[in-house]
Amino acid sequence: MSCFIGIDAGTSGIKVIVLSDRGEIRGTGYQECALITPKPNWVEQNPEDWWRACDYAVNMAVESCGCKDEIRAIGFSGQMQGCVLLDKEKRLIGNCLIWLDQRAGAEAEELSLVMETAEMLDITGNYCLPSFWAAKLIWIKRNQPEVFDRIDKVLFAKDYLRYKMTGEIACEVSDASLTFLLDLASRSWSDRMFDAVGLPRHIVPDTMLESQDIAGYLKPDIAQAWGLEPGLPVVAGGGDQPVGGVGSGIVKSGIIGSTIGTSGVVFGCCNKPFVDYKRRAMYSLCHSVPEKYSFLGCTLGAGGSFRWMRDQFASAQPGDSDDKYSYMTGLAEQAPLGCEGLCFLPYLNGEATPHVDPDARGVFFGLSYRHDMGAMYRSVMEGVTFSLRDTIEILRASAGLNITEVRAMGGGAKSALWRQIQADVYNASVVTMNVDEGPAAGAAILAGTGSGYFRSVVEGCDAILRVLTTTDPIAQNVTRYNEYYDTYCQLYRDLKSTFKRQAEIVQRDIYSNSFFTD
Repeated sequence: MSCFIGIDAGTSGIKVIVLSDRGEIRGTGYQECALITPKPNWVEQNPEDWWRACDYAVNMAVESCGCKDEIRAIGFSGQMQGCVLLDKEKRLIGNCLIWLDQRAGAEAEELSLVMETAEMLDITGNYCLPSFWAAKLIWIKRNQPEVFDRIDKVLFAKDYLRYKMTGEIACEVSDASLTFLLDLASRSWSDRMFDAVGLPRHIVPDTMLESQDIAGYLKPDIAQAWGLEPGLPVVAGGGDQPVGGVGSGIVKSGIIGSTIGTSGVVFGCCNKPFVDYKRRAMYSLCHSVPEKYSFLGCTLGAGGSFRWMRDQFASAQPGDSDDKYSYMTGLAEQAPLGCEGLCFLPYLNGEATPHVDPDARGVFFGLSYRHDMGAMYRSVMEGVTFSLRDTIEILRASAGLNITEVRAMGGGAKSALWRQIQADVYNASVVTMNVDEGPAAGAAILAGTGSGYFRSVVEGCDAILRVLTTTDPIAQNVTRYNEYYDTYCQLYRDLKSTFKRQAEIVQRDIYSNSFFTD
């Protein structure tokens, strides 16, 4: 038997699994990581917190697996779009501006106009978004020039962890796709984009890898601390969505997945770069499968909204996080479909697909004396699912996809109630796979491929994965949810200008308050 470590560097925490070549999860580890929100629209994390969490989670997984002598390689999945800044001595410069950070909204707007739209989309496949490297780095250059001048290299989350393990600096194609600096077709950095946006090429890693490529080898001191063999191959890994696609078998054109993690993502595989010519924050990426491409739509506050509800309203419940979520879901099950008109907009820190609106905010609409906490919990689950349907409707209308099956991933896939809500809202069967840790499993499959155990990523998926459950839509529920979805869509249209006006008021008040002055 051979086993592979999959490390998923997520936003909420670091998750680690030890996966056997038979698809058995032999060991697991997890450690939460905190968000830092110093100002409105600013969301950061300390990369050293990731490393401490990774160290803890890997030790936990290895100690529990009973097969550490059979571990052959290590792979990665990681939250995308974050800027980890290193100086010439490879020391951290401040916190990482993670994907949730929306401070660079103005810069993103400007960068989307630096060249003709057709040329820009032909190179990058994307309009620039506030979360992309280019926008964030230009914001730093303008607002923190002393920080910008110290930057030697910019890394993604999983690249930083891999550097700590191997001492090697590298990037890979799936993460690099969402920088606004990559030529998607050639899967390489674009000198044209660096010149257009006004950034020096030297601040990005010179080495560009495919997700399955070996990026380095485990350093002896790290191996000793984890009880592993020194020199284990460490593959490049990829962004959490493409790697989660690998972990759910979304490696062929036409297969769609829905992930409810901190963010919510609808993800698919295609044979050439996908381009949405409307500015709806549809992301186009290189897949973690060589020569394949992928696309995704993202709602920023999916599982994050449910976690916020947990922290604010269920924190006093006994037990760990899973117990609290089970309590919340149990109450939600008692609420009726549609929650008697209670509708939640999950825009706690702005929204990406399809609105591209950093000023949007969360809303409970339709509250009455009849509503209890169960209705509020269920309305969050429904609102998050409506936000994911926004992307599915784009794919149905613009790409002509006939979506009848969606592979569920993330925390939302663990809840039978949430799977049924998804099936009814999407009007599609929702399936889960035998390995429910999609990004971590995908990371392990990439490790098996890069180390030569599997001849290809597709072979690894075929060997490891199979459908575990299927939840079919209920016809009468589909009809009722269509009506509530119409209300959900109308609410944003009605509130868009109010969101903007309120954000201007808040910004004025915040920045006139000396507490927030740098």
